[in-house]
Amino acid sequence: MEKKMTNVENSEYDEDGIPKLEYIQVGEFLLPNLALDKVDGYIGRWGMMRKRYLQEHKPAVYSSMLLMDELNQHLIDIQKNADDRMDVLEEQLLKNDPAPDKAKDGMAWTRHMNQIRHQAEEIVKNEIIFN
Repeated sequence: MEKKMTNVENSEYDEDGIPKLEYIQVGEFLLPNLALDKVDGYIGRWGMMRKRYLQEHKPAVYSSMLLMDELNQHLIDIQKNADDRMDVLEEQLLKNDPAPDKAKDGMAWTRHMNQIRHQAEEIVKNEIIFN
C-alpha cells in the first residue's frame, strides 16, 4: 500500500472560508491528515483533574477546546498555576499556623504538615480546578 501526502489545492481556505485539509492517500482512499500539535509541558495531577472536570461538568467547553487544539496548553497552564498556588498557600498557611517542633514531637509535626497540605489542596481545587 502506497502512502502519499497530497494537498487538495494550493489555497488554505475554500470559498466558504473553511480551512483546507491535507490528505494521505492509502490505496484508493484519501484520508484526512489530522494530528494535534505537540505542546511542551507537563500535565500532572492538577491537569488531569481539570480535564476530568471539563469532561464531566462542561462537555461543550471540553469539546470546543479539543477541536480548537487548545486543550493540552490549557491543561499545562492549569498544572503550572496550581503547582505555583500550592507553594504559595503552603507557605502562607504555615506562617499563620506554625508547625510544632519536629525534634520534640515528630508525629504532631507530620500531622500538622499534612493538614496544611490538605487545606492548600482544597483551596487550589476550588480556585483553579473547579472554576
